Amino acid sequence: MMTSDDPFYMTRLVISFNRHFFYIALAACVVGAAIIYVVELPLLRWGVGIGMGVAVYFMIASLIASHFNYDRSDLYKLREWPDRSFPPNPATAVIIHAGFDPASGAFRARYPETSVRVLDFFKPEETTEASIQLAHRLNPPTGPQEHTAVDAWPVDAGSQDAVLALSSAHEIREAARRASFFREARRVLRPGGRVVVIEQLRDLPNFLCFGVAAMHFLSRRTWLQSFDEGGLVLEREFAITPFIRAFVLR
Repeated sequence: MMTSDDPFYMTRLVISFNRHFFYIALAACVVGAAIIYVVELPLLRWGVGIGMGVAVYFMIASLIASHFNYDRSDLYKLREWPDRSFPPNPATAVIIHAGFDPASGAFRARYPETSVRVLDFFKPEETTEASIQLAHRLNPPTGPQEHTAVDAWPVDAGSQDAVLALSSAHEIREAARRASFFREARRVLRPGGRVVVIEQLRDLPNFLCFGVAAMHFLSRRTWLQSFDEGGLVLEREFAITPFIRAFVLR
């Protein structure tokens, strides 16, 4: 049984959410092993063997990186990075996600006096990635939350000290809608408040561990363009892990 005390809790969820990819990789390895056993052409056998090795490598590397990112790091524990991101003891905060919310419980525990609103912009017809669809089905909300449109949040203008989007904004695939998302974040932000966006990037470290799956992430350049189009200014940027970066915006 998976609990928050399980040191592999998030890794198990990653396996569960992405099990179709693991099934495909395992099936490819089985077929490859059969080809190597039956076919006597050395070149073909070498090619298939290399392909199997690559598949096994990415299965193992992605699981190790996921464990490091989600179970071992501070991403969802919120022990250190909030101090580098927004004013201490925020009176109000919005946590916005795309159907999977592993952070609001830890946020409420750390900031019990903060008025927190959790917004979910997940829509099955728009958020078509199979992994996030499965995550939404397998993990119903554990606390109060509100459904929202990407570009029309049910939050008063200038009312929030902190807006947090943790590993969620990349699910907004269209650049124009992403800009609208950040314009809403800017609208609800109180003077002196901060928007915190934490994401994996489409960069070399993620390609080395996740292969072509890293294409689902966005490049740093794309994020900076979306922030700018949303009327937000990058104030600070730092690494949560070698694979995950935090952007602090005002």
